[in-house]
Amino acid sequence: METFQRKPRLLFRTEAHPPSVTFDDGKDWRRNLPWLRYAGSTWSYADPDVIRVEIDEWLVVLAGHNLEPLFAAIEGHTLASIRPHSEWTNTLDRERDSFVTSIRFVRVSALTPQAKQKMSNQTGLGLL
Repeated sequence: METFQRKPRLLFRTEAHPPSVTFDDGKDWRRNLPWLRYAGSTWSYADPDVIRVEIDEWLVVLAGHNLEPLFAAIEGHTLASIRPHSEWTNTLDRERDSFVTSIRFVRVSALTPQAKQKMSNQTGLGLL
């Protein structure tokens, strides 16, 4: 019997030219940040399950699964909103989907000078 291969799902919302992006951590915060204040994002080959996005005074850390489509939406400024799906962390039937399992907000001004320097060296983001 042949099994049906379903199309991978992208569990985030995109739009052609959204003025802002909403990050909802599902626990404490829902932040709407303007794309005009976007400083950059990184997705390390050494840590393929985490994307770091700097917008305005926030570093938004997105941890998840199959993040390439999400990174493309961030690069293209088409990401409109995203929220985590922690219940799918180890679910085999979601293997092909692109989703975030956690979102964490870090105020860039709260980082120590050493942490800013380290991140700036590693990511190329202008955190200084």
